[in-house]
Formats: sequence, C-alpha cells, structure tokens
Amino acid sequence: MKKLIALLGLTLILTSCGSGAKETKQETATESANPVESYLAIKDALVKTDAAEASKAAKAFLKSNSNQKLDSSLETIANTSDVKIQRQAFETLSMEMYEVVKANNNKTPLYKQYCPMAFNNQGAYWLAAEEEVNNPYFGDLMLHCGSVEEVIQ
Repeated sequence: MKKLIALLGLTLILTSCGSGAKETKQETATESANPVESYLAIKDALVKTDAAEASKAAKAFLKSNSNQKLDSSLETIANTSDVKIQRQAFETLSMEMYEVVKANNNKTPLYKQYCPMAFNNQGAYWLAAEEEVNNPYFGDLMLHCGSVEEVIQ
C-alpha cells in the first residue's frame, strides 16, 4: 500500500511539473511573436553593428509576422550579412512599424527617434523602448546621435 501511495504521489509531482514547463514554453512563444519586441531585437542588433544577430532576429520576426507590408524589409535584413544594406532596409521597416504602432494601442510607451545625419544627412527615424538614444544607423561610431521626436503611448 505504501508503494502505491508513493507511486501516485510521484506521478502527481511529475505531471504537475510537466504541465508547468509547457505553459512556460507557450508564454515564451507568445512573447517572441510580439511585433514590437521582434522589431526592437533587430534595432538592438544594428545598434551593436551585429549583422548576424540582425539577420537572426529578422528571420524570427518573419516566422511570426502577419503583416505583409513588413515582409520585404524583413527578408532583406534576414538574407544579407551586409550591415549597410540591413540598415537601409531597417529605415523602411521603421516607417512601416511606426504606422503599425500608431494604429494599435501599445501597452508601454515607445520613442520615435531621429538621426539627422543618417544616409548622408538625409536623416532617418526608428522606434525605441527607451528614451536614451542608441542609434541603429551608426552603431558605436555615433551611438547617441539623434533625438526623441515623439513619445507613442
């Protein structure tokens, strides 16, 4: 009888631990499917001038993306290891993401930031989760070049 009770207790413990792990995996998958978080992962990789990480983040974003307007820019970033090309595609992605974010109610504030020196002084925008400017168009060459143009709530 003691063995039966011990076996039932062990089964109960293993079953409850297993279901918790499944919920965690599901929550993680849901979080990574968030378009703003996916966009910010690309931005952060470009701030570090890490073309491989930007490509990886764009590929992950493509898998969860449901907005076809974003596909072309994401495919360009995903399929090149040239950070200059990635940054050009990121400019288009940023303009499109701005429209997406403005159309939806974002839970946390985002900052529309602008660098007047990007692309031979033509300037370019991007979105950030933090108010501090970390420039994805120049990376550590001019990390803090730019300003906050709008707070999106």
